Amino acid sequence: MRALLISHEAAGKPGVIGEVLDSRGIETQRHVILGEDGQLNLSFPDPTEFDLVVSFGSFYSAYDPEVATWVDAEEEMITQTLDKEVPFLGVCFGGQVLAKAVGGSVEKSDELELGELRIKETSLGLPFPEGPWFSWHSDRMILPDHIEVLAETPSAVQVFRHKTAVGLQFHPEATPDLVQGWLDIGGADYLPAGMTSETLMFEVNNMAKDAADNCEVLVDWFISEYVTAKKA
Repeated sequence: MRALLISHEAAGKPGVIGEVLDSRGIETQRHVILGEDGQLNLSFPDPTEFDLVVSFGSFYSAYDPEVATWVDAEEEMITQTLDKEVPFLGVCFGGQVLAKAVGGSVEKSDELELGELRIKETSLGLPFPEGPWFSWHSDRMILPDHIEVLAETPSAVQVFRHKTAVGLQFHPEATPDLVQGWLDIGGADYLPAGMTSETLMFEVNNMAKDAADNCEVLVDWFISEYVTAKKA
């Protein structure tokens, strides 16, 4: 099997998700939208040449005008994955673009969800653990009524699905090294009052093993539910 991994910036690495895919013998190809040289690459590989597509997070939100061209191009690609029934997993920013592609919207939330997160399943049930997960966003996805919401928190939808696509608002791929890298390249400037890089990293390191185990369950469920089931 082959997976297309979309990173919106070079720092948006596949992390634990990439590790799980590799361990399952799935060949991965990474497409970086904003390169380290500042050049945009919106010429996505043909998603139908892959067994699944995973789109990761970004330092931006899907409603930011700076990334409107990214979002438009990715929405078009996601529409193609839905039409052709290519399994798609959207992570944080990737989940937000999926929300827009299925007729929803994204807006700024009053609450920052940063650090360890525990989500709450809806009556539809959740096929993987409620936490711990790592989260870093202050957004809220607004979805049409026909979209199935599997988990949420009081301030935001956290897991939803539509056809062969699943959207997440949190970061199951996060590792301590990834989060430290995000802090080092400017994320520390956006920490709320009372939180330091050191306190955040203490929390991230403390939850890392459990979160990685949870990510493995999530990825295995996605592969079983959408990828191998399609091939059967």
